[in-house]
Amino acid sequence: MEGEMFVLTLLRAQIAAGLAVLAVLLLRGPVRRLAGPSVAYGLWALVPAAAVSSLFPTLAEFLRQDSLFAAMPTRAGGGWLRALSDDGVWRGWAPGLAAAWFAGAVSLALLFGWGEARFRRLARLGLAGPAVIGIAAPRLVTPHDYTERFTETERGFIRRHERTHMLRQDHLANLMIAVVQVVGWFNPLIHLAAAIARLDQEAACDAQVLEGRPSDRRPYAEALLKAHMQGTRTGGLACAWAPANRHPLELRLRLLARPEPSLRRYVVGVTTVGALAVLAAAAVWTLAPRQSPRTAGVAAVAVAGVATTSVSA
Repeated sequence: MEGEMFVLTLLRAQIAAGLAVLAVLLLRGPVRRLAGPSVAYGLWALVPAAAVSSLFPTLAEFLRQDSLFAAMPTRAGGGWLRALSDDGVWRGWAPGLAAAWFAGAVSLALLFGWGEARFRRLARLGLAGPAVIGIAAPRLVTPHDYTERFTETERGFIRRHERTHMLRQDHLANLMIAVVQVVGWFNPLIHLAAAIARLDQEAACDAQVLEGRPSDRRPYAEALLKAHMQGTRTGGLACAWAPANRHPLELRLRLLARPEPSLRRYVVGVTTVGALAVLAAAAVWTLAPRQSPRTAGVAAVAVAGVATTSVSA
């Protein structure tokens, strides 16, 4: 029974997160044009909001009646969503699916750990950076030819950029992105979201560094282009200045050319993102299919596990 509960909870969370990812991909462009890169980056809060909402008892459970999807089994995918709550589907498959998920999650976690250890080793040798590494005590690491490669002005931009990452706690955000990837390793939308969220994170950091400094836009872009062309090695959890293998430079440079959004547009954007996060959570809570009696305890177990993990952290 525990295997069935775990698989059902995991699938519900991944379906909710996947739908939220699709919504963010549609909204991030218009929101960025309206309110700037920082607000567009904030849209990614919709994904965890939707996933966490799927762990709680749904509106149908509170009202003790079929949900909207259950009432429309032939429309909007209601039939297969309701089938997720059918115990018979999971009795034979659940243990094997749970074991496969565990094996995949451990493998990806080890891969991330190996990549981070490799990056730290390169950083100690002066072959990586500029980048911010570390979780509890983030710090800036630079390559051995840092002073020769970059001018004093460029080094100032790099320090300001990486300091902004630390102030924004982007290193913790990258850790959470990696955790979400490990949990949803079988969900391609999660990995797509992780890559694009990291790009949006860099664009948001660029915008904050240059806020109120329009005269710095051109030299900042030139420094970014120079670093990108020379290449920068980085790790999966690091906040890097301009890695050659990640974050399409064209988008970052194009965004640097745009004027800053007005305060009014920024406030409208922030309010809209907050409202969308609440709406996403409410939609999952309202429209998710009711669980059958055998799996009615899924949400309670999952929420208890999340709470325990949060307290331990």
